[in-house]
Amino acid sequence: MSVCEGDAPLFDTDNDTQLFLRRLELFSSVYTIFHRYMCVLICLCGVTVNLVHIAVLTRKQMRCFAVNSILSVMATCDVVIMTSYFIYIIRFRIIENEETTLGYSYGWLVFLLIHVILSIALHTIGLYLSVVMAYIRWIALDRLDSKWIRTRPVGKVFLCVSITVFALSIPTLLVHEIVPFDAFVNETDAIAIARNITYYTVGLIPQATEHSCRLFKINLWLTGIIFKVIPCVLLFGLTVALMHKLSETSRKRIFLLGEKRKKMAMDKTTLMLIIMLFVFLCTELPQGALAILNAMYTSDVHTYIYMNVGEILDLLSLINCNVGFVLYCCMSSRYRITFRRTFWLPASTAATALSANFKRFSLSM
Repeated sequence: MSVCEGDAPLFDTDNDTQLFLRRLELFSSVYTIFHRYMCVLICLCGVTVNLVHIAVLTRKQMRCFAVNSILSVMATCDVVIMTSYFIYIIRFRIIENEETTLGYSYGWLVFLLIHVILSIALHTIGLYLSVVMAYIRWIALDRLDSKWIRTRPVGKVFLCVSITVFALSIPTLLVHEIVPFDAFVNETDAIAIARNITYYTVGLIPQATEHSCRLFKINLWLTGIIFKVIPCVLLFGLTVALMHKLSETSRKRIFLLGEKRKKMAMDKTTLMLIIMLFVFLCTELPQGALAILNAMYTSDVHTYIYMNVGEILDLLSLINCNVGFVLYCCMSSRYRITFRRTFWLPASTAATALSANFKRFSLSM
């Protein structure tokens, strides 16, 4: 059934296209069996490691720098996202009963709407905070005395971003509604009893589907451009600019001072940024492209793409929630030392000595 009547088709009806779509549907039917359990594992591990991440980043020696404060806020957003997704996947994908087939109780659909809005908003906040973090690092390479390096502006930036994103998320909530319907259920006991039960489902409000879903598509354009395309473009541009400046600064240091050890440290930072960029490209750019396609070809994108690969996109987003901890552990000596001290693990003498070399770098990773 078409989501929007009279919508322009994205796919044609030739045999090759239909074969591809059938294979995509087959893949989805097989993958969905494993998806729910992988996501449960990722959410449980992700919440744990992000809580550890927050504990380390909020230590006195770590939280004095803006980048670390931003990362701790992003980790907090990730914890909320994964906790909400964990509840969603358990209730809506793993627990299967008669109610799951027919509909859900009103309370669970209220949770579902809150889960969707909260996940979209917090993920978008994380994207824009990534942009701010890249900007701070870019500025700091030229001006170590910049006010952006310290934590004071971080709270104001987070507040402004959060208010804006949540305000722009309101239309997504308003175009959906919880719709009741009566289900005729047979209960088998000693005697077969038939009764009517009111279940609920989520649908679009009538106004959103009028005039070929004009109102709904306006909302899709709004969220697609502001929540996906703009942060994707900004983060891509800033990351490329930052990598270029890091490389340029490293060459100047070697030419003027011949500091080989600093070059090694700077190369680690560059490598980490390359990994961050790669993860960003894999997880966010496809979703940005799909967001625009969804606004243009709503029915086909919803029916053939989101219904079949939506779970893959969810998996990529969950993986992205765990990247910060892994990269920090691999790339930052200061972080590893703070981690050991926070959780009372023995630190080697070499690691302790190495930490002193990092104290003068305010944005060391």
